[in-house]
Amino acid sequence: MNTIKNVITGIALIAMAGIVGCQGSSGSNTSTTTTPGTGTGGGTTGPTLSSAVAIGTMAKGSVKVNGVEFTVSANTTSITADDNPKPESFLDDGMQVKVKGTINDDKITGKAEKVEVVNEVRGAIATPKGTDTIKVNGQTVLIDGGTVLANTTGFAALGTSDNVEVHGVRDAAGVIHATRVEKLAAGPVENEVRGAVGGKTATTFTIGGLPITFNANVIVPAGATFADGDVVEVHLDSATAIRIVVEHLEHPEFEHVEGQEISFEGILSGFSATGTFKVGAQPVTLTTGTNLRIDGGVLADLVDGMKVEAEGHTVTAGVLIAEKITIKDSIRIEANATTAGKADVLNKTVNTTSLVKLSSNLTSTAAITAGDGLRIRGFVNRDGSTITATRVDKQSNPVQTDKTIIQGPVTSINSTTHTFSILGIAVTTGSAVARPNDDHSAVDNNVLTTTPDAFFAALIEGRSIVKAKGTISGGSLAATEIELE
Repeated sequence: MNTIKNVITGIALIAMAGIVGCQGSSGSNTSTTTTPGTGTGGGTTGPTLSSAVAIGTMAKGSVKVNGVEFTVSANTTSITADDNPKPESFLDDGMQVKVKGTINDDKITGKAEKVEVVNEVRGAIATPKGTDTIKVNGQTVLIDGGTVLANTTGFAALGTSDNVEVHGVRDAAGVIHATRVEKLAAGPVENEVRGAVGGKTATTFTIGGLPITFNANVIVPAGATFADGDVVEVHLDSATAIRIVVEHLEHPEFEHVEGQEISFEGILSGFSATGTFKVGAQPVTLTTGTNLRIDGGVLADLVDGMKVEAEGHTVTAGVLIAEKITIKDSIRIEANATTAGKADVLNKTVNTTSLVKLSSNLTSTAAITAGDGLRIRGFVNRDGSTITATRVDKQSNPVQTDKTIIQGPVTSINSTTHTFSILGIAVTTGSAVARPNDDHSAVDNNVLTTTPDAFFAALIEGRSIVKAKGTISGGSLAATEIELE
């Protein structure tokens, strides 16, 4: 038995509503089962299972979405790609997958029943290549430190006219932020593009700016229709569609049901704290009052272009009412630049892509001078040590030594000495104040404002995101404030 694990966290997790293991009320759409071989007559009841659908980025060996790790076993009825059956060995790092299955009552393990692999585009790399982008079937693909590059030694080794298959998520401009780019064998390939429809007429539409011509006879399921905003998978002969799969109609088992717990991950666009915005292609609005929770930051941190996850239980007219927003670009640093012309800080290499968001007073990273105060948002690259910045803001003044901020997943947690590490930087807490996150619920804040022992008891190695503020010296931070994000 193997597992499928999501290392970037999935773009959607849909679990049945209600507390796992509790009985649903009459008319509820909650679906639970018990493990085989258990029963209610005098024996110990097995773990309750809750129906779930997950869509996310996998790492070979497992798929983990929102902390739930799904096992693939003999009970997995199908693994498919382009509607063709595939062996388990086909699944690989960085692929975008949909998983239908069940979640155990521990909420961290589950079983996969169906797995579907979905790529965003397949075809030849067009001329010219960018510095960190390629074009495939008219789609712009960004390759960064989080991208898995398969069957190639690196970005420089990808040649124009090479055939590739790309997995990833799109931003508001339709650019694919690649989670996997696989170089395919030489020879003909089935050209394909997947994405939200735009500018549809009776015979044409666009995906990511690519004009596509079609007729109704190529739509799957037969007789189906689609509209602007619908996600379709298109098989191409040049710019003519020879097959169009309407995803929510062809594979309804992967679609959410009203009342389920729903989570979508994607690039934030059109953000408004009081109106409707999008996470990927999913329209979202925020719940009101104290029910809203922000993880990985505060409400003011939310800006277009960052990767987030939105969760909730209610969809109204296609709009998810989010009760929780998790900021996926979990690295945050406020420190002074160590190298002119780069965003490096705290002796950490900080890479920037051609699509990095810069503050209005910073024309490019080349304009950075050593000692400039920088605020950086980003993520840890696949090498585990360097950072890719998604946003760089130049401060009006250098960051004071005792006001340095580092935020990220904690490791090397020592509950006795009250120390941990972030990005390999040792953090000593001493008498640091445990600040509540202003956007956490009152219950969370009660936990976060108790004793240091309680704070450390709440930490999970490699998963808990902590922000530490204090004095940096000799590669370590003496914290005066710590905050569980």
